[in-house]
Order: sequence, then structure tokens, then C-alpha cells
Amino acid sequence: MSGAAIVLGDAVLDITVHAAAAPVPGGDAPATIRISAGGQGANLAVRLARQGMGVRLVCGLADDTAGAFVADSLERERVTLSPVPVAATGTVVILLDAVGERTMFSHRAPFAARAGAEPQAATDWVMVSGYLLLEADAARLVGSVLPRAARRVVVGCAIPRGAEAAWLQSASALRPDVVIVNRGEADALALDRGPASSLLVVTDATGAIASLGELAVTATAPRGRAPPDTTGAGDAFAAAFIATLSPAPWPPSRDELGAALAAGVRLASAVAGVPGAQGLVEGERAGVTMNR
Repeated sequence: MSGAAIVLGDAVLDITVHAAAAPVPGGDAPATIRISAGGQGANLAVRLARQGMGVRLVCGLADDTAGAFVADSLERERVTLSPVPVAATGTVVILLDAVGERTMFSHRAPFAARAGAEPQAATDWVMVSGYLLLEADAARLVGSVLPRAARRVVVGCAIPRGAEAAWLQSASALRPDVVIVNRGEADALALDRGPASSLLVVTDATGAIASLGELAVTATAPRGRAPPDTTGAGDAFAAAFIATLSPAPWPPSRDELGAALAAGVRLASAVAGVPGAQGLVEGERAGVTMNR
């Protein structure tokens, strides 16, 4: 696989707490706690790099301990960083219960306006994290992205109730070639097709479906036990899907879409079976192209 991508999105410190039992107020509950790099932008960038693509990540990082940890982790994955200064590096605390259900507490550092001021650079793909489209300065970011890439991708996110229309307006203004959302996000946005002529990809626990005009293609996830940690699985899907499509002409054929969906579902299922948003899966090593 080849190609180059710019990713615009968060790089944060993930603190994952896997509780052995239900928490009790005032109690001291046993848990497994892991600290790692995360954030939708970073997850996308790492998985793209492991698929063999050249990747530059535009993200918000502060000159603090968390920022140094995150930057070191990403650079070891061969991700080129274009950090935007922020007051404090973002942090996400992920609480996992005994069956892998997660609750996330997020402290994001807004940086859409400053990301939009980054120097222009031509690339094959620009992937925009949906979280940036929730920021007040999303319009400035949109204006900077439009000239950058042959193909533009919007990756969905958890959208607060009442913000759906504004988010969809910002996403549509990007004139994306691909929109990737999960089933809950698609339902909240009332999406039955992508903005204008976009390729819409909707994922869920059973697999994924891609639709472009009259063309619709599906892929089914392998059956198995309940995943221990689904954090980052959707980002892994998006990265494998785009990396597989990267060499193909546009618009892709049914076979090309089918291969990309299958690659995305396969990687997402594997990632859901390992701890952490950037956990290594079989056949993959940090900073090394994945063999397929």
C-alpha cells in the first residue's frame, strides 16, 4: 500500500481504567490502569502509518509531560508531527467495566482555528476528525482544508445532542469524498446518504456498508466473543479502509469498495480484541508496515 495523508485531529493522553468490579462511592476498587497515546487523530495516523502510508498529523500538543509522552509515542510510529501549541495536552479517562462497556471522560484542547492556519501542503488524502467540526472555529479549518487534497475524508464522532445540524453543515462544507460514521452517528444525523456525492460508510457491530449513488456494498464482521475493549476500533476501520482505497482510481469500483470494507472490518475486529486504542494486532509491529 502507498500514498500520503494529512490527518487533522486530537492527540491525547489516554488513561484506561479496567475495573475488576463495579465502583463503590468512597471505596477503593481494584483495577488495571494503562497509560498510552490516543485521540482520534493520533489513532488514525498510527494505523495509516502501519498500513504503509506516509502520514503527517496536525494536532494540539502542549509543552508539558503529557505532550512529550504523546509526541514520543507518535514519532516512534513514523508519524510526522505538525503540533499546534495549546495550553494543555488533552487527556481522556476511559472507564471499562467487566464486559468491556466504556465510559469516557474527555478534556480536549480546542485547536481548529490554529490548525487552519497551518501552511498548505498537497497530499493524496486529508482526513478530518469529526471532533474538530464541533469547535466554534470549524469554518476556518474547512477553508484551509479544501485546497489541500485530491480526496477529503470526514470521520464521525460522538456529537452532543442539539449539535447535529451544525456538525453536518461543517462536514458538508468540506465537500468530502468519503464520510465514515458508526450506526449511532448516522441515525443521530439522519444520514441515509453522504453529503452531495460523498461515499458514505456506516459501521456497526455486524460489519459495514458503503453507498455511493446507486452502488451499495457490505462487509460482515467475524463472529466471536465480546471484545474486551472497542476503543479505537472505528479509527482502525477508517485507516484500513482508506489505505486500501488509496491506490484505486476514483470513484472506486464495487470490487475495490468491497476489498476496502473487508480490510477495515478485519482490522477493526482485531483491534477490538486487544487493549488500547493503538494496541498492536497480529501481523503488525509499531513503526513497521503491516504485511498482508
